[in-house]
Amino acid sequence: MVDRHISVANLISVMKLLLSQVFHREVETRLRPGYFPFVEPGFELDIKCLICGGAGCRSCKNSGWLELLPCGLVHPNVLRFGGVDPDEWSGFAFGLGLTRLAMMKYGIPDIRLFNSGDIRVLDQFPATV
Repeated sequence: MVDRHISVANLISVMKLLLSQVFHREVETRLRPGYFPFVEPGFELDIKCLICGGAGCRSCKNSGWLELLPCGLVHPNVLRFGGVDPDEWSGFAFGLGLTRLAMMKYGIPDIRLFNSGDIRVLDQFPATV
């Protein structure tokens, strides 16, 4: 998103709205500093583990939190190279890992199941033919 006066508050608001729509409920989030070359500042957006409710499990490595998406404010140089004046415009960017999103949405405890090649993993989902 690029517009005038975009801030970290806009980023947080949009991410919370996105996650509440995907999961059909409010999801507790936190931001941690992170480095990504095209944003400054950069963040890791974590969600409270939806498998264990934050108590700690194998899915969240017993931390209660799961790293879901990298994000941050668009670096001024990126705007400049795009022909946009960073003194007038700002924005934010994020990347959403679909496997972790599906893992949390459907309660799949081990992300490695997505790459296992074992089609029995699909048995937990109702057929929609």
